Amino acid sequence: MQVRKFLLVVCFLLGSALLVKAQRITTQQYIATYYQLAIDEQRRSGVPAAITLAQGVVETQSGNGTLCQQSNNHFGIKCKNTWTGKTIKYDDDEAQECFRVYDSAEESYRDHSDFLRNNPRYGFLFQFDGEDYKSWAYGLKQAGYATNKSYPQQLIKVIEDNNLQRYSLIALGKLSPEAVAAENAAIAGTVVNPKPRPVNNNNSSSAPSYNNSTASRPAKPSRPAGSYPKGVFEINGRKVIYAKAGTSLIALASQRDIRLSKLVRFNDLPNDAPLKKDMLIFLQKKSKRGSKDYHVVAGGETTHDVAQAEGIQLKWLRRRNKLHDGEEAAAGQQLALNGYASKTPVLAKATRILKEEEEEPEDFSPGKMVKEIKEEMSKPATGGVASIPPSKPGGVPVPVVAEPENNEATSVPAKAAMPKPAPAGPAPAPVRTAPAPVKSGGQLYHEVQPKETLYGIAKLYNKTVTQLQEWNNLQGYDIKIGQRLLVGK
Repeated sequence: MQVRKFLLVVCFLLGSALLVKAQRITTQQYIATYYQLAIDEQRRSGVPAAITLAQGVVETQSGNGTLCQQSNNHFGIKCKNTWTGKTIKYDDDEAQECFRVYDSAEESYRDHSDFLRNNPRYGFLFQFDGEDYKSWAYGLKQAGYATNKSYPQQLIKVIEDNNLQRYSLIALGKLSPEAVAAENAAIAGTVVNPKPRPVNNNNSSSAPSYNNSTASRPAKPSRPAGSYPKGVFEINGRKVIYAKAGTSLIALASQRDIRLSKLVRFNDLPNDAPLKKDMLIFLQKKSKRGSKDYHVVAGGETTHDVAQAEGIQLKWLRRRNKLHDGEEAAAGQQLALNGYASKTPVLAKATRILKEEEEEPEDFSPGKMVKEIKEEMSKPATGGVASIPPSKPGGVPVPVVAEPENNEATSVPAKAAMPKPAPAGPAPAPVRTAPAPVKSGGQLYHEVQPKETLYGIAKLYNKTVTQLQEWNNLQGYDIKIGQRLLVGK
């Protein structure tokens, strides 16, 4: 009887061992199962797919580790004081340490990207190119992700042994997904563990589809420059395109059937000049908040760059972070995209630039301006040529009207300002002076001349563009030749 029991126990143990062995996942199977998640996350956050997959392989022993199987934790991320979800105790560097628990592998992959993206310790990593997996591997160790001294070498070996770099290239749009889809689908189909999300590159309802149509491909802010899809895509739920330096906003507005003034306003641009650098251009008004909580400022990244990358209005980004116009956060600082920062981030510049509204304007009072106009008109002509009054389109001289305090208009005929013929020799070409402002009812007006812009007129009278827009009920930056603008009160 005892011999029989002994044999049954031995058979049970052998069977269990064989079953466990049969259910072990190979490295190739792990990669084939989760590679699409890694690609999706690179497109969303900027963390290279090759690095993500290599970390998953190393941290989970290719999906066979106890922590991974019990908690769906693929990257060994501990609880920290910011985690409010489920937890599990597991022996790691110390006994019974707290680790995060996820409902799915997809949730674990997403949290891993956010963990790197939103932590200032890892902010410098996003300055590396999406293909530079070696710098990322050594950078992770330098930032303290793992205590193992050979951690960078382990990641690099996994990447190179399994050609994981191709998944980063797919995410960057430099390699077709079809190049690996069929191969990985066959490998992933042999995995016994039913928990991982099945790979589907055609019509997946649980993940974005990345086929040849880029118009509907979702885009996220942290992708490296040059990897944005062609055509229209979305950031933070807003339609956007990636435009090259030198792109004409006027032509772009016409092409997209959008008013030029709206295009300028949507993208927080100072004027409608051609783009000075490659940048994202939104075709819709950006949101007041971002799609995530924080953005870590990269080296050389301005507040406007962050606003464009995250699809958030510049004034709201500044408001949420207690920043004034001209202040730039230093590299590695966190900028709040939702809610409000408790204090101003460390600035890249020691002093801030005053807003136009805070600058002390020169004296452009109506009385002083009228006096100067009269003095200028009474000066004798020099060099044989007198000043010519401003003209309406067509070159016909018109009188300059200065309204005195008793409201009796005094007109200076154009004829009186014409020069006398020169005694001898050819007459020099007439010199055109800047248009003189006109006072009426205690207010100062300016007549728009050819090639003048609203920005230039504002600077001419030491006013802000916003003031001119409000005073003249302008919705944008569009003005017309001959239009009369209120420029002083």
